[in-house]
Amino acid sequence: MAKPEPQLDVLVLGEHPCAYLAGALLKQKSKLNVLHATIPDDHTPDRLVLINPALFDLHPLLSPLKRKLNLTSVYGLQFLSDDPDVRSEHRSRSAMAFVTSAKDFRSAMIKLAEAEGVELVSPKQLSITAVHEKGLDVVVGKNEVHPAVLILAGRLPDHEQRMLGLPEAWERDVLHRYTFARLKRGVQVDLGSRPVAPMSLDLDSTLNWAWLLTHGGFCQIAIEQALDGPEAAPAAQLLQHWVEVLRRHGVIKEGPAEPFEDAEMLVLPLAGAMAHEGVHNRALLIGPAGGFYSACAEDMYPNCWSALFAVEVVKKALKEPHLQDAIQAYRQKWRTTLGDYLRGPQQNLRFLLPLVYRNQVMTTRLAESILLGKSVVR
Repeated sequence: MAKPEPQLDVLVLGEHPCAYLAGALLKQKSKLNVLHATIPDDHTPDRLVLINPALFDLHPLLSPLKRKLNLTSVYGLQFLSDDPDVRSEHRSRSAMAFVTSAKDFRSAMIKLAEAEGVELVSPKQLSITAVHEKGLDVVVGKNEVHPAVLILAGRLPDHEQRMLGLPEAWERDVLHRYTFARLKRGVQVDLGSRPVAPMSLDLDSTLNWAWLLTHGGFCQIAIEQALDGPEAAPAAQLLQHWVEVLRRHGVIKEGPAEPFEDAEMLVLPLAGAMAHEGVHNRALLIGPAGGFYSACAEDMYPNCWSALFAVEVVKKALKEPHLQDAIQAYRQKWRTTLGDYLRGPQQNLRFLLPLVYRNQVMTTRLAESILLGKSVVR
């Protein structure tokens, strides 16, 4: 007689680093049967990302990554107006953020999950076929698995979204275009001995934000735009304008002009977790699926934080007789802490901008709000 397949406790879906963290945390010091699978056709391009130093203090598993990852320290922010004579900056003695590539961070999290014994698969086909009182029926490649609960960090096909009770689309007002491009290697950038990240809070008088990040010999510029903003200038045009602003301020010393038609774009639900429910039919949403991006477009720290909360809830819920009721604790758990972090600066930026350029205290508070999630009002 063939042995029955062991019950799968948790299926984790998605290629975002927070999904691999969730798998590692589930397996650590437990006998849970955990499977991690990527979602076919749900991929994001590599880019440079800012990391809040607090990420490495979220959990002991993450602490060693600070030494293992190739990180570029950022000591503050430099706010640049379109006017070359108007600028302000906050520069700390210690690093306020780190820059690394999303690809390298993901690779480090994959190794973390493998070290904890998580089974990792990248199937060509994946589909959720049923949700019932005992769990879910999911086809992963050529196999069918029956997890008790799902932790979702990516986007599923529309009919599977509906099966889980998930919205088919985000509210338009939380969606933002994040467009980024690498500058050519011939460009020279001067950010000082303790480098800061140049930033615009009102690029071309549109209230669009822009960044310059450097790491590993590369420079990446990026802009953030509301998806349906009334002043939705073409992204390539704004990227070119941002380069000109950087030149006027002497940040970019020399290098060829670039057209930026080939820039890459992501649609991010900034602070989307505040608009959507994160608990559905035996599923908890983390990372991109749950909209755990801060209003300042911060990615890795809040998304990984959501994974930590989800795992804590799932480990307890698997011991309860009514799992669907037990996972409801996820909703309250992150909202009482991570919710405030996701909202970002609350002030009207048109009112705040003149103060940022005239008042060093306000410059410091805004820099700490964007990089560290602190409140501007204290």
